[in-house]
Amino acid sequence: MSRALLLLVCMTLLGCQPQADSLRIGTNRWLGYAPLYLADDLGWTAPSGLRLVEYPNTTGVLRGFRNGLLDAAMLTLDETLALQDSAGELDLEIILVSDVSAGADVLFARAPVTTLRDLKGRRIGVENTALGAYILSRLLDQAQLHIDDLSVVSLPVHEQAAAFTANRVDAVISFASEGPVLEAQGARRIFDSRLLPGEIVDVMVIDRRRVSAEQRRRLKALWLDALRTWQETRDESDPRLRKRLGLSAEALQVTLDGLLMGDAPLNREWFEGGQLKRSIEQLSQYMSERRLLSGTGRADGLIARCGVSAC
Repeated sequence: MSRALLLLVCMTLLGCQPQADSLRIGTNRWLGYAPLYLADDLGWTAPSGLRLVEYPNTTGVLRGFRNGLLDAAMLTLDETLALQDSAGELDLEIILVSDVSAGADVLFARAPVTTLRDLKGRRIGVENTALGAYILSRLLDQAQLHIDDLSVVSLPVHEQAAAFTANRVDAVISFASEGPVLEAQGARRIFDSRLLPGEIVDVMVIDRRRVSAEQRRRLKALWLDALRTWQETRDESDPRLRKRLGLSAEALQVTLDGLLMGDAPLNREWFEGGQLKRSIEQLSQYMSERRLLSGTGRADGLIARCGVSAC
């Protein structure tokens, strides 16, 4: 019997109730975290002893983690390094890779901007997050431009389309999900995360002091079961996710096309194959050199020793 079916049996026959000490995991609305939202929508989270805490953006998730309101969080790898760097009282550990961006993070621009070099002197909208700062820095590297060569406008993702339509910006660093709306306004995809392989990665992070071995097992099992359910029941699951995440069918599919979802094989590759350690070391060195970190993060301290295995 699958774990997913066991959860359903627990809910329907045994009347399981959420534990008083439910593990609190913070998320923002991102398709790469969809298995957690699907599990919550299906009523699986409470029987698993999990409480999903939704924030409007990653800034809220980071603040909640720092303030002790969360036991775990879904973050990008660079955000995890920044959190580790700024919150020394937290004992962070990455227990799962949820997705790898391979085209889901995009620079959209209007003519006459057709190359990264054309950004010089232009206004670029970017969300004021660690991820936004990281992608902007990598764009500047590849364009061989300095931050003073363009005008940076702080723009949350949900305000970018309106700002683009109103001609307040010439380009935006955004998500593929915003593409259909932006492209209808004349935007074109100039750059995306396929050109940054292994750099834009979402992970499941816990505070070791707050999360037991059993909670880790249940959390990872819930993720893998919900992901499998989504992949096997797209016709039933996609409408739930579109409603929950506020996405059109087109936006959902174009985003999913740019993601490698964190199933068991991908996690074995990243944990046991050493890709996660390599990415942490490369990101940490880069972020330290660009003064996005005050020190150099240690990969060994962040990585769960047993990856996706039951520990």
